[in-house]
Amino acid sequence: MANQLPDPRDFNTWEDAFQYQLPVVRKLEQQLRRNINENRSKLRSLVGASYRDLLGTAERIIEMDEQMQDAEDHLGDIGRKCNARAVETANENQARMVKSKGSGERQRHAILARTKVLHNALSAASRAIRRGSDALLVSKLLVLSRLLHQSLSESAEPPAILEELKRKLSNLRRRLLSYIERALVRPGQDRNNVAHSLCAYSLVSNSTPKDVLRHFLQARFEQLDSKAESPSEADILDILELYRRTLLDTRALFPRLFAEAMSELSSTPLLKDDSLTSCGELSLDVYAVWIPENVRTFTPWVRHDQLLSSDVGDALKSWTDQAQAVIHRAVESCLSKEADAQSLLHIRKKVLLQYLSLSANLRDGSHAESINDLRGSFVKRLQDVARKSVESIALFEDLDATSPSSTDKSSLDLWQLSSKDLNLSNGAQVFRTSILDRRHGRDEGLQTCVQRLNKWTNEMDTFWRLLQQMRPTRWQDELDVDFDDLENGDEIRQALTKTDAEQTQSAFQSAVSEVLKHQYEFIKDRSSSPMPPQTLLRLLREMDSRRVMIEHSYGAKVEIDFYHSTIRSLHQALVEQIIEPPLKQLRISTKKQAKAAVSLWDGSPPLPVQPPPSVFRFMTALEEAMSGAGSDLWSYGAVDVLKGVLTERLGTIFGDPPGKDASVSKSEVNGHNEDASEGVNHGAEDTKGRKLLLQSLFNVLYLRRVLGTRQTGEDDSLNAYAKRARQLAELDDATYERLQKNAGEYWKRTYLLFGLLAPAAAI
Repeated sequence: MANQLPDPRDFNTWEDAFQYQLPVVRKLEQQLRRNINENRSKLRSLVGASYRDLLGTAERIIEMDEQMQDAEDHLGDIGRKCNARAVETANENQARMVKSKGSGERQRHAILARTKVLHNALSAASRAIRRGSDALLVSKLLVLSRLLHQSLSESAEPPAILEELKRKLSNLRRRLLSYIERALVRPGQDRNNVAHSLCAYSLVSNSTPKDVLRHFLQARFEQLDSKAESPSEADILDILELYRRTLLDTRALFPRLFAEAMSELSSTPLLKDDSLTSCGELSLDVYAVWIPENVRTFTPWVRHDQLLSSDVGDALKSWTDQAQAVIHRAVESCLSKEADAQSLLHIRKKVLLQYLSLSANLRDGSHAESINDLRGSFVKRLQDVARKSVESIALFEDLDATSPSSTDKSSLDLWQLSSKDLNLSNGAQVFRTSILDRRHGRDEGLQTCVQRLNKWTNEMDTFWRLLQQMRPTRWQDELDVDFDDLENGDEIRQALTKTDAEQTQSAFQSAVSEVLKHQYEFIKDRSSSPMPPQTLLRLLREMDSRRVMIEHSYGAKVEIDFYHSTIRSLHQALVEQIIEPPLKQLRISTKKQAKAAVSLWDGSPPLPVQPPPSVFRFMTALEEAMSGAGSDLWSYGAVDVLKGVLTERLGTIFGDPPGKDASVSKSEVNGHNEDASEGVNHGAEDTKGRKLLLQSLFNVLYLRRVLGTRQTGEDDSLNAYAKRARQLAELDDATYERLQKNAGEYWKRTYLLFGLLAPAAAI
């Protein structure tokens, strides 16, 4: 507080300032001097501003004086000119100017109003088209726009925008015609909307009722034709629905309903139409007073050319014929792209159901023939698909690739499976399949053929089951109408449930028979090729099993005239292939045989009871050769061919009986006949040749026992050999029968060693 200066305004006299200490007095002095300087500057500024204001006031006074002088001069001039004639002339000129100005202003307002309504009408029509509104409303807006454009073009001063509006008007007409085309073919349209679209077309194009009918049918036909270009199942159903709607709409609209709609259109002036007056975008409540009288009272003019029911019937009949042709073409085009039988049957059911319902609603007999044509198209396509499905088999592609190279026999060895780790899950399916493949000699190429056959038969079985479904289809349950409502309803029901199925199944059966026969012909042609007969026989066996299944399941009769000759030739080739090494070995052994093993003979007189080792080795080699070729190949027919060939070839190998030159009944010694008494005891006097003869006879009897078949005759080479040997040995019936019995007994003891020969043997 000691440093705070006192306020000079609190002093009463100047002496009060010196009551403080000297430093305070000095500071107080400095403060007072500063305040004095500041006040001096403020006063100087105030005086300068007041002086400038005084100068401005003086200048304004001088200007006001000059203005007053000018006003006095002007008033004096007015006073001199104010006489009666001048005032009257000015009044007339002013009235004339006001009248001219009002007329031009009204005309300008009328042009602006019509231009505005024209622009709004075009905009409203464009928006209505974009929103998908009623085509008749758009056509009324277009007619109003035409009238306004014509009125503006005839005015004294047409607006500059008129050419642009004319271009928009032309574009709107094209858009409206296109919009009407789309509206006429749009699905789900009710009949009133279709009638409005037809009235709109007549209003825009000034067409007669005949032209409108022709245009309507043409629009619907073009829509049908466009959908028929590359149709799907949905397109076919859409085509049928459009076909149905066209027939029903035409009968309902023409001639009465369309004529009534056009008459209603021409009964009211255009600007008093409710659809236009309620259109807020036109603002007719504001601009209607500026529209010319001829536009306000315009009523659409309709051509009243009479359309007869007969004209409608003729046009509809012609259109129906063309539309049915398009429908059939579309159906055939759709079916040609479909190769699945199930899809075909699904399409057939839906299309025919819809067409039958359509025919019942129309009650027109002309559709009965069309239904038959549609049925025929489906049946024909199903037959084609059946043939193509059946012909998909191709057995010899992979088989030819692996033949005639020899197959690795180790891959078919059944005991090789013991060293393999096989999956035993799923009922040991892999294990069982491997055993069957080896048991039936299915090498890699044959396995591929079997897989193809299995796939083919599975496809055929699936296809056949689908065809079987054609019969129990309950058309009546899914059809909206009764077959009795259709013309020839019973015939159609019979055709759908029986005839079509029979025709398709017959084509399928014929195709299966032809393909199987063709495959058998392939095998026949290859029977003379280098392909091993084993492969062809196995393939033939696979084919036979499928043929039996097909004949049993499908009822397809496969007539193969050359079957037995082909299989016999294959058996012949197989036999010739395997018997040559054993026969060669037997031929050599037979030539080397010098004596018979008499010590092993039995009975009285002693007779052979077993064949020599050479014959046993021959039998063993033959069994091994047959087993090596494949034990699955030796069916009754194959064994029968084998025995027949061996019977002839063995007769050639044995040739003439040994000891033929030795007279057993009357022996010759040194060229002299012995006494009859010396030849009585034949058992003691058997020569070496007779022993060989008896052993050879036993061998032949044994081989005849082994190779005996139902077809074995009395004139075969082995039988002839046995007869000659018996005659040379002079055996009586009892001895010969005992020798035959010995051969039979030995075969009974050993036939299990030669199992492939045993089944057909006369045991």
